[in-house]
Amino acid sequence: MRSLIQCTEAFELSASTSQHGPIGYHLKLIGFIPSANHPEEQVRFQGMFTKTELQALRDFLDAAIKESA
Repeated sequence: MRSLIQCTEAFELSASTSQHGPIGYHLKLIGFIPSANHPEEQVRFQGMFTKTELQALRDFLDAAIKESA
């Protein structure tokens, strides 16, 4: 699964997840600069996470959004 998070004329940021059986989920944050001389996607962050860890990340982001509203 992949989703575009942020998109401007100068930069794109997307997130990608794929399930790896009982091990967990592979999460990647991918950057893309379309105006570069040789535009290509670059993985900015990646890691393996359990379902519980991804839910904790989701809960953190939800709380941060609610706090700023």
